[in-house]
Amino acid sequence: MADVLVTGAGGVLGNALVQALEAEGTDFVAVASRRDCNLEDFSDTLKLFESCRPKQVYHLAGAVYGVGGNMAYPGDIFRRNTLINCNVVEAARAVGATRFLGMGTVAMYADGLPMPLREDDVLSGQPHSSERFYAFAKRGLLMQLESYRLQYGMDYVMALSTNLYGPGDRFDPEHGHVIPSLIHKFVQSRNKEPVSVWGDGSPTRDFLYSRDAADGLLLLMKSGSGVYNLASGRSITIRTLVETLAGLVPEATYAWDADKPLGQLRRAYDIGRLSELGFVARTELKDGLSETLNWYHENLGRVRS
Repeated sequence: MADVLVTGAGGVLGNALVQALEAEGTDFVAVASRRDCNLEDFSDTLKLFESCRPKQVYHLAGAVYGVGGNMAYPGDIFRRNTLINCNVVEAARAVGATRFLGMGTVAMYADGLPMPLREDDVLSGQPHSSERFYAFAKRGLLMQLESYRLQYGMDYVMALSTNLYGPGDRFDPEHGHVIPSLIHKFVQSRNKEPVSVWGDGSPTRDFLYSRDAADGLLLLMKSGSGVYNLASGRSITIRTLVETLAGLVPEATYAWDADKPLGQLRRAYDIGRLSELGFVARTELKDGLSETLNWYHENLGRVRS
Protein backbone atom coordinates (compact mmCIF):
# COMPACT_ATOMS: atom_id res chain seq x y z
CA MET A 1 0.00 0.00 0.00
CA ALA A 2 1.19 3.53 -0.74
CA ASP A 3 -0.36 6.97 -0.61
CA VAL A 4 1.09 8.04 -3.94
CA LEU A 5 2.13 6.43 -7.25
CA VAL A 6 4.42 8.18 -9.71
CA THR A 7 4.70 6.93 -13.29
CA GLY A 8 7.54 8.19 -15.43
CA ALA A 9 9.74 8.54 -12.35
CA GLY A 10 12.88 7.92 -14.40
CA GLY A 11 12.44 11.03 -16.56
CA VAL A 12 13.72 14.52 -16.00
CA LEU A 13 10.55 15.68 -14.22
CA GLY A 14 10.04 12.33 -12.50
CA ASN A 15 13.50 12.53 -10.94
CA ALA A 16 12.78 15.99 -9.58
CA LEU A 17 9.32 14.99 -8.31
CA VAL A 18 10.68 11.93 -6.51
CA GLN A 19 13.23 14.11 -4.73
CA ALA A 20 10.50 16.57 -3.75
CA LEU A 21 8.24 13.80 -2.41
CA GLU A 22 11.13 12.31 -0.44
CA ALA A 23 11.86 15.72 1.09
CA GLU A 24 8.21 15.91 2.21
CA GLY A 25 8.33 12.42 3.72
CA THR A 26 5.60 11.09 1.41
CA ASP A 27 5.01 7.34 1.15
CA PHE A 28 5.12 6.63 -2.59
CA VAL A 29 5.84 4.03 -5.27
CA ALA A 30 7.90 5.14 -8.25
CA VAL A 31 7.67 3.52 -11.69
CA ALA A 32 10.84 4.55 -13.49
CA SER A 33 10.78 2.45 -16.67
CA ARG A 34 9.30 -0.56 -18.49
CA ARG A 35 11.45 -2.77 -16.23
CA ASP A 36 9.20 -1.71 -13.33
CA CYS A 37 5.95 -2.04 -15.27
CA ASN A 38 4.95 -2.14 -18.93
CA LEU A 39 2.28 0.54 -18.91
CA GLU A 40 1.38 -0.30 -22.51
CA ASP A 41 -0.01 -3.60 -21.21
CA PHE A 42 -3.20 -3.26 -19.16
CA SER A 43 -2.78 -6.47 -17.14
CA ASP A 44 0.69 -5.37 -16.00
CA THR A 45 -0.61 -1.89 -15.22
CA LEU A 46 -3.55 -3.17 -13.19
CA LYS A 47 -1.30 -5.54 -11.19
CA LEU A 48 0.88 -2.59 -10.26
CA PHE A 49 -2.07 -0.51 -9.09
CA GLU A 50 -3.62 -3.41 -7.18
CA SER A 51 -0.34 -4.03 -5.38
CA CYS A 52 -0.04 -0.48 -3.99
CA ARG A 53 -3.62 0.88 -4.25
CA PRO A 54 -2.61 4.57 -4.33
CA LYS A 55 -4.97 7.38 -3.44
CA GLN A 56 -3.04 9.91 -5.52
CA VAL A 57 -1.47 9.31 -8.94
CA TYR A 58 1.12 11.48 -10.67
CA HIS A 59 1.03 10.22 -14.26
CA LEU A 60 4.18 11.51 -15.95
CA ALA A 61 4.99 8.51 -18.16
CA GLY A 62 4.91 8.79 -21.92
CA ALA A 63 6.71 8.01 -25.14
CA VAL A 64 8.57 11.22 -25.99
CA TYR A 65 10.65 11.55 -29.14
CA GLY A 66 11.44 15.25 -29.69
CA VAL A 67 10.89 17.20 -32.92
CA GLY A 68 12.95 14.88 -35.14
CA GLY A 69 11.35 11.78 -33.65
CA ASN A 70 7.87 13.26 -34.02
CA MET A 71 8.37 13.35 -37.76
CA ALA A 72 10.04 9.94 -38.00
CA TYR A 73 7.72 7.85 -35.77
CA PRO A 74 4.18 9.37 -35.79
CA GLY A 75 2.38 6.02 -35.51
CA ASP A 76 4.48 4.84 -32.57
CA ILE A 77 3.99 8.14 -30.79
CA PHE A 78 0.20 8.11 -31.05
CA ARG A 79 -0.29 4.40 -30.34
CA ARG A 80 2.12 4.12 -27.41
CA ASN A 81 0.96 7.26 -25.63
CA THR A 82 -2.71 6.42 -26.09
CA LEU A 83 -2.20 2.92 -24.66
CA ILE A 84 -0.20 4.20 -21.69
CA ASN A 85 -2.73 6.89 -20.83
CA CYS A 86 -5.82 4.70 -21.18
CA ASN A 87 -4.29 1.92 -19.08
CA VAL A 88 -3.07 4.14 -16.26
CA VAL A 89 -6.30 6.12 -15.91
CA GLU A 90 -8.47 2.99 -15.95
CA ALA A 91 -6.24 1.19 -13.43
CA ALA A 92 -6.40 4.23 -11.14
CA ARG A 93 -10.19 4.21 -11.33
CA ALA A 94 -10.35 0.46 -10.73
CA VAL A 95 -8.49 0.70 -7.40
CA GLY A 96 -10.32 3.79 -6.18
CA ALA A 97 -7.71 6.53 -6.61
CA THR A 98 -9.26 9.82 -5.54
CA ARG A 99 -6.80 12.30 -7.12
CA PHE A 100 -5.15 12.01 -10.52
CA LEU A 101 -2.58 14.38 -11.98
CA GLY A 102 -2.08 13.92 -15.71
CA MET A 103 0.94 15.35 -17.50
CA GLY A 104 -0.07 17.17 -20.63
CA THR A 105 1.98 19.35 -22.93
CA VAL A 106 1.76 22.82 -24.42
CA ALA A 107 2.04 21.06 -27.79
CA MET A 108 -1.70 20.44 -27.35
CA TYR A 109 -2.30 24.09 -28.27
CA ALA A 110 -2.99 24.99 -31.89
CA ASP A 111 -0.63 27.16 -33.86
CA GLY A 112 -1.82 30.71 -34.52
CA LEU A 113 -3.75 31.25 -31.27
CA PRO A 114 -3.43 34.63 -29.51
CA MET A 115 -0.46 34.91 -27.13
CA PRO A 116 -0.03 34.24 -24.31
CA LEU A 117 -1.78 30.91 -24.59
CA ARG A 118 -4.57 30.29 -22.06
CA GLU A 119 -5.92 27.02 -20.75
CA ASP A 120 -9.44 27.61 -22.10
CA ASP A 121 -8.05 27.31 -25.65
CA VAL A 122 -6.29 23.97 -25.22
CA LEU A 123 -8.78 22.12 -27.43
CA SER A 124 -9.18 24.87 -30.01
CA GLY A 125 -7.88 24.29 -33.53
CA GLN A 126 -5.26 21.89 -34.86
CA PRO A 127 -1.93 21.31 -33.08
CA HIS A 128 1.21 22.20 -35.02
CA SER A 129 2.11 19.59 -37.63
CA SER A 130 5.52 18.94 -36.02
CA GLU A 131 3.87 17.58 -32.84
CA ARG A 132 0.27 16.82 -33.76
CA PHE A 133 0.19 13.06 -33.08
CA TYR A 134 1.75 13.43 -29.63
CA ALA A 135 -0.55 16.38 -29.00
CA PHE A 136 -3.72 14.49 -29.98
CA ALA A 137 -2.74 11.59 -27.72
CA LYS A 138 -2.46 14.09 -24.85
CA ARG A 139 -5.76 15.70 -25.78
CA GLY A 140 -7.22 12.21 -25.55
CA LEU A 141 -5.86 11.91 -22.01
CA LEU A 142 -7.62 15.14 -21.05
CA MET A 143 -10.90 13.88 -22.50
CA GLN A 144 -10.54 10.56 -20.70
CA LEU A 145 -9.95 12.33 -17.39
CA GLU A 146 -12.94 14.61 -17.92
CA SER A 147 -15.17 11.67 -18.86
CA TYR A 148 -14.05 9.75 -15.75
CA ARG A 149 -14.78 12.77 -13.59
CA LEU A 150 -18.31 12.95 -15.00
CA GLN A 151 -19.09 9.21 -14.83
CA TYR A 152 -17.02 8.00 -11.87
CA GLY A 153 -16.31 11.15 -9.87
CA MET A 154 -12.51 10.79 -10.15
CA ASP A 155 -11.01 14.18 -9.36
CA TYR A 156 -8.22 15.27 -11.69
CA VAL A 157 -5.84 18.04 -12.55
CA MET A 158 -3.83 18.29 -15.78
CA ALA A 159 -0.58 20.19 -16.21
CA LEU A 160 0.25 21.51 -19.67
CA SER A 161 4.01 21.34 -19.49
CA THR A 162 6.29 23.69 -21.35
CA ASN A 163 9.85 22.70 -22.40
CA LEU A 164 11.43 21.11 -19.31
CA TYR A 165 15.10 20.51 -18.66
CA GLY A 166 17.38 19.50 -15.80
CA PRO A 167 19.42 16.67 -14.26
CA GLY A 168 18.41 13.18 -15.34
CA ASP A 169 17.19 14.30 -18.75
CA ARG A 170 17.42 12.20 -21.91
CA PHE A 171 20.46 13.55 -23.75
CA ASP A 172 19.58 12.21 -27.20
CA PRO A 173 21.42 14.21 -29.90
CA GLU A 174 19.05 13.11 -32.67
CA HIS A 175 15.55 12.80 -31.21
CA GLY A 176 15.84 14.55 -27.85
CA HIS A 177 14.43 17.92 -26.80
CA VAL A 178 16.37 21.04 -27.60
CA ILE A 179 18.28 21.70 -24.34
CA PRO A 180 19.53 18.17 -23.53
CA SER A 181 20.27 17.55 -27.20
CA LEU A 182 22.35 20.75 -27.42
CA ILE A 183 24.16 20.02 -24.15
CA HIS A 184 25.24 16.64 -25.46
CA LYS A 185 26.36 18.09 -28.78
CA PHE A 186 28.19 21.04 -27.25
CA VAL A 187 30.10 18.95 -24.73
CA GLN A 188 31.00 16.23 -27.21
CA SER A 189 32.09 18.71 -29.89
CA ARG A 190 34.64 20.62 -27.83
CA ASN A 191 37.52 21.71 -30.07
CA LYS A 192 35.96 19.75 -32.96
CA GLU A 193 33.50 20.56 -35.74
CA PRO A 194 30.88 23.27 -35.06
CA VAL A 195 27.53 22.05 -33.76
CA SER A 196 24.76 22.39 -36.34
CA VAL A 197 21.74 24.13 -34.79
CA TRP A 198 18.42 23.87 -36.63
CA GLY A 199 16.83 27.08 -37.91
CA ASP A 200 17.95 30.65 -37.44
CA GLY A 201 17.36 31.10 -33.70
CA SER A 202 14.30 33.34 -34.09
CA PRO A 203 11.52 31.15 -32.56
CA THR A 204 10.64 31.83 -28.93
CA ARG A 205 10.15 29.20 -26.26
CA ASP A 206 9.42 29.01 -22.53
CA PHE A 207 11.87 26.79 -20.60
CA LEU A 208 11.20 25.54 -17.07
CA TYR A 209 13.76 23.91 -14.79
CA SER A 210 12.72 20.49 -13.53
CA ARG A 211 12.93 21.38 -9.83
CA ASP A 212 10.55 24.31 -10.35
CA ALA A 213 8.22 22.09 -12.37
CA ALA A 214 8.14 19.50 -9.56
CA ASP A 215 7.18 22.23 -7.08
CA GLY A 216 4.37 23.14 -9.45
CA LEU A 217 3.09 19.57 -9.52
CA LEU A 218 3.00 19.39 -5.73
CA LEU A 219 0.91 22.57 -5.66
CA LEU A 220 -1.43 21.23 -8.31
CA MET A 221 -1.97 17.92 -6.53
CA LYS A 222 -2.81 19.73 -3.30
CA SER A 223 -4.93 22.58 -4.61
CA GLY A 224 -5.55 22.36 -8.35
CA SER A 225 -8.61 21.36 -10.34
CA GLY A 226 -8.86 21.23 -14.11
CA VAL A 227 -6.18 22.40 -16.55
CA TYR A 228 -3.12 24.55 -15.83
CA ASN A 229 -0.19 25.85 -17.83
CA LEU A 230 3.01 24.65 -16.16
CA ALA A 231 5.60 27.13 -17.42
CA SER A 232 7.97 29.85 -16.31
CA GLY A 233 5.91 32.62 -17.86
CA ARG A 234 9.03 33.94 -19.61
CA SER A 235 9.71 33.48 -23.33
CA ILE A 236 13.20 33.62 -24.85
CA THR A 237 14.51 33.10 -28.36
CA ILE A 238 16.34 29.94 -29.33
CA ARG A 239 19.26 32.22 -30.20
CA THR A 240 19.40 33.45 -26.59
CA LEU A 241 19.32 29.86 -25.37
CA VAL A 242 22.15 28.81 -27.68
CA GLU A 243 24.28 31.83 -26.82
CA THR A 244 23.77 31.25 -23.09
CA LEU A 245 24.75 27.60 -23.39
CA ALA A 246 27.75 28.46 -25.56
CA GLY A 247 28.95 30.78 -22.82
CA LEU A 248 28.98 27.81 -20.43
CA VAL A 249 30.84 25.55 -22.88
CA PRO A 250 33.33 28.03 -24.40
CA GLU A 251 35.40 25.37 -26.19
CA ALA A 252 32.44 24.46 -28.41
CA THR A 253 31.36 26.32 -31.54
CA TYR A 254 28.11 26.23 -33.47
CA ALA A 255 26.56 27.21 -36.81
CA TRP A 256 22.93 27.83 -37.73
CA ASP A 257 21.34 25.55 -40.34
CA ALA A 258 18.64 27.78 -41.82
CA ASP A 259 17.49 25.00 -44.17
CA LYS A 260 16.09 23.01 -41.24
CA PRO A 261 12.50 23.66 -40.00
CA LEU A 262 11.88 26.29 -37.34
CA GLY A 263 8.88 24.59 -35.75
CA GLN A 264 6.36 26.93 -34.14
CA LEU A 265 7.59 30.51 -34.34
CA ARG A 266 6.28 31.92 -31.08
CA ARG A 267 5.23 30.43 -27.78
CA ALA A 268 4.17 32.24 -24.60
CA TYR A 269 1.92 31.00 -21.79
CA ASP A 270 -0.40 32.66 -19.33
CA ILE A 271 0.47 31.18 -15.92
CA GLY A 272 -1.98 33.32 -13.96
CA ARG A 273 -4.08 30.30 -12.95
CA LEU A 274 -1.03 28.50 -11.52
CA SER A 275 0.37 31.65 -9.95
CA GLU A 276 -2.85 32.03 -7.97
CA LEU A 277 -1.89 28.81 -6.17
CA GLY A 278 1.44 30.40 -5.17
CA PHE A 279 3.70 29.12 -7.95
CA VAL A 280 6.92 30.97 -8.82
CA ALA A 281 9.59 29.72 -11.24
CA ARG A 282 12.68 30.54 -9.19
CA THR A 283 15.52 29.19 -11.36
CA GLU A 284 17.06 31.52 -13.95
CA LEU A 285 17.96 29.95 -17.30
CA LYS A 286 21.74 30.33 -16.91
CA ASP A 287 21.65 28.78 -13.43
CA GLY A 288 19.49 25.88 -14.57
CA LEU A 289 21.71 25.23 -17.58
CA SER A 290 24.81 25.33 -15.40
CA GLU A 291 23.35 22.81 -12.93
CA THR A 292 22.26 20.54 -15.78
CA LEU A 293 25.70 20.73 -17.39
CA ASN A 294 27.37 19.87 -14.07
CA TRP A 295 25.09 16.85 -13.66
CA TYR A 296 25.85 15.75 -17.23
CA HIS A 297 29.61 15.91 -16.60
CA GLU A 298 29.30 14.03 -13.31
CA ASN A 299 27.20 11.26 -14.86
CA LEU A 300 28.75 10.85 -18.31
CA GLY A 301 28.92 7.08 -17.96
CA ARG A 302 25.23 6.63 -17.23
CA VAL A 303 23.32 9.45 -18.91
CA ARG A 304 20.23 8.46 -20.88
CA SER A 305 20.35 8.97 -24.63
